[in-house]
Amino acid sequence: MAPIRLLADGQGWQLHLTNESCRTWPARDQNPFGLYLYTERVAELAERVRDRILGPAKAPTHKPWGMYEFALSDPDEALVRIGWPSHLIG
Repeated sequence: MAPIRLLADGQGWQLHLTNESCRTWPARDQNPFGLYLYTERVAELAERVRDRILGPAKAPTHKPWGMYEFALSDPDEALVRIGWPSHLIG
């Protein structure tokens, strides 16, 4: 597995990078890049994109790693996750 670096802007966005190289653009479902947005507005953002992107099976859930989140992919199949620590949700 290639090393991963996380870059954060201090306002909730993280850019997940790897030095894994490909000779050509990655095939669908193989893009090693991703974004993570930390925000308390997880449910609100999921609702706003549900009809256009998510579908009924992709609602945010509490994950075993302690985050309340959902995920989707951008047009180039980079993973985009939106979440907030489960223990901070009232």
